[in-house]
Amino acid sequence: MVREVIPEFTVEAVRITHAKHSGEYCSMKRLFPAVIGFGAILLLGGCTTPWVTNTPRSAIEQYLVASTIEHAIGNLDFSKYSGKKAIFDYDYFAPQVDKQYVQGILEMQVSKFDIIITRRNEEADIIIQPLCGVLGTDYSKFLIGTPEVPIPVPDTSVSFAIPEIPIFSKYTRIAYGRFAFNIFEAKTRKPLEAFSGVNSSASYNNWIVLLIPFSTHTMDMENSHDLNTQVDFFE
Repeated sequence: MVREVIPEFTVEAVRITHAKHSGEYCSMKRLFPAVIGFGAILLLGGCTTPWVTNTPRSAIEQYLVASTIEHAIGNLDFSKYSGKKAIFDYDYFAPQVDKQYVQGILEMQVSKFDIIITRRNEEADIIIQPLCGVLGTDYSKFLIGTPEVPIPVPDTSVSFAIPEIPIFSKYTRIAYGRFAFNIFEAKTRKPLEAFSGVNSSASYNNWIVLLIPFSTHTMDMENSHDLNTQVDFFE
């Protein structure tokens, strides 16, 4: 009977190989739940994309117009009519899109001087008639760099574009306002005072300098109170 002898180094190699495979198995076993968890997070995150809509005018544009109105009317001085009753004549404001906000800011400014606002002509001492010659936004752009270049694909209707590469750019949005205010005696319509050439503006600039974007503006855009960040998962 022939007896096969297995060298000791072969047995030791098998033990080492078995130990390595067992370690790899244990490592994979520990790693598997982490992979499954990460995949679940990705799937759940993909299901929580928020629905986004845009208003007809951007928030920046509305800020610009509102700030222009507030700056113009906020400098008016009605102190000589303190204690009187006033009625407003808004006939010349009819075509203005932002008429209601102008009315609200003007009436708030008048109230600061202890003027009583009335809706009845027979009770009024004075008539305040606002006029608006300009209230709108404009924009300008300055660029140093490569503008967007459309490139058509030959023999097809497909085209693609090389995006704009700015070294320096300035995109300015600005609102302008020009107002006037007439004040009449209510019973006789006798002119008492006129505020003419009340001009105001507000601007918002988007800059890119050496591919670094930032913005500057002339408006008060700080929150009126401190806000706390709330984190809600899986909504």
